Amino acid sequence: MVNISEFIHPDDAAALAALKSIPALPTVLEKVMQYGYEEISWSENITSNIRLSETQMPEIYNRLPPICSKLGIPVPELYLQMSPVLNAWTSGNKRIYIVITFGLIRRCSMEEIDAVLAHECGHILCQHVLYSMLASAIFSLGDNLMDSFLGQIGNVAMKPIKQALYAWYRASELSADRVGAMIAGADTMVKVLAKLEGIPPMILKNMDYSAWASQGEDYERLKNGSAWGKIVRYMANSDMDHPFGPVRAFEVQRWSQCSNGRRAINDIQVLSSGKKCPSCGSPVDSNWQFCKKCGTKLL
Repeated sequence: MVNISEFIHPDDAAALAALKSIPALPTVLEKVMQYGYEEISWSENITSNIRLSETQMPEIYNRLPPICSKLGIPVPELYLQMSPVLNAWTSGNKRIYIVITFGLIRRCSMEEIDAVLAHECGHILCQHVLYSMLASAIFSLGDNLMDSFLGQIGNVAMKPIKQALYAWYRASELSADRVGAMIAGADTMVKVLAKLEGIPPMILKNMDYSAWASQGEDYERLKNGSAWGKIVRYMANSDMDHPFGPVRAFEVQRWSQCSNGRRAINDIQVLSSGKKCPSCGSPVDSNWQFCKKCGTKLL
């Protein structure tokens, strides 16, 4: 089992705490569930998309269970949407499922598809799915429809919830990107992020990904800069549901090189080796002299 604390992005944890502190949030969540948003989304998914399995596009589906095994989560259902847009998402609460698009499998290598699947599994592992479904409902239903069934909450009370949801939704992507890097490598995850930005193949084949990520670093410096810089940063992304691509690339590269990132990636590699301690059964690395859980001598 991976240690979640090693890859949860601090902005994710802080934004979720801020979101949960809003008094009206439980009422909004209850109303959305009563409205049947989950059932509506599920019915649209099951009637419009192709459910993948060991017999339905197994070359794609069979990449999912090993990722789930490494992360210690149940295998969700996996669907293919016939959209040319390169995209993927996770939804559901009682019945969690992942959707990937035809555009994604057409443009991504198998290693990049692993990164995407791991990213989506990261949302499940981090328990993002319930609040991301709430965010999707609020973003997609529109103010008039939301007001019609929220009743006593009203649009005034909804404004801070929307702002908090946007902030958390963006930050949650940074945690999930780290899980993608754990499974497929930071370089692969960054390549996926570039493709998600719509950068064409003719540019990608000669692209300097580190230089692209450095643009994100320049942007993130606004956090600690002047008051005006902070205002500019807020205005630039306050209504976005995902962080800017270069920011995500910078964040995942930086994390993969820090001590927590290296440890989390190493833990996944240990799990992937299949070797276990003869005494306690914990995963072990072939280079270890002693089991790090029970202390049994291995060499």
